[in-house]
Amino acid sequence: MKKALVFGINGKMGAALVQSASAYGYEISCGFDVSPAESDIPTFTDVRDITAPYDVVLDFSRPQSLSAIVALNAIVKTPVVIATTGYNDSELKTIRMLAERTPVFLSGNMSLGVAALKAAAKAAQAVLGDAFDIEIVEKHHNQKVDSPSGTAIMLADALAPREKHVIDRFGKRNRGELGITSVRGGGVVGEHEIGFYGEDEIVTLSHSARSRKLFAAGAFKAADFLLGADNGLYNMDDLVKKLLDA
Repeated sequence: MKKALVFGINGKMGAALVQSASAYGYEISCGFDVSPAESDIPTFTDVRDITAPYDVVLDFSRPQSLSAIVALNAIVKTPVVIATTGYNDSELKTIRMLAERTPVFLSGNMSLGVAALKAAAKAAQAVLGDAFDIEIVEKHHNQKVDSPSGTAIMLADALAPREKHVIDRFGKRNRGELGITSVRGGGVVGEHEIGFYGEDEIVTLSHSARSRKLFAAGAFKAADFLLGADNGLYNMDDLVKKLLDA
């Protein structure tokens, strides 16, 4: 059975990974978390103390853990699946450098459904053209740290240059802008809606996550992808292409 080390193991996604691992042929051999908690799985707060074997790192933590991931990879070079969001440009540069020496899978969302949403949105944009205004609304639980979500940014990047993104719009829109609105409340796992607004018609595409298990499934599929990959930076587009070619 393949073994995985989970960064952020004491979080909600960490629990989902532990619960789902065996269904995908994985064992969570150990974890890393800045907030220790009682667990049957060995959990560390210093990567230098990690002695349990693992084949891949699964990261569902926070950007602040990136330095620990890089330090760990300097000790043991294994593939890294990064599902954490909210990185700044400097941290993204660090991830690209990490990918030069080990396979890295980076995605703001591990859902295959969201990957399908992204592909459908690009197809809709190609058909509808520039006459339609595009707005993205994302909804998450009230404890989510980053806003907008990494998924919303990923979808927006696929549809418009970053300089055209307008976060939580105030005032009228300018031609070519893409608006992103965030909603935080309750226990919403994750919802994303892309609206194409024309003068005489509206087209909407949406995805609703009902359980964190779907993100765990995507993470393990990404891990399988990396275990057979060369050094480099990969994302959901690469995984979808492989699944379609299979």
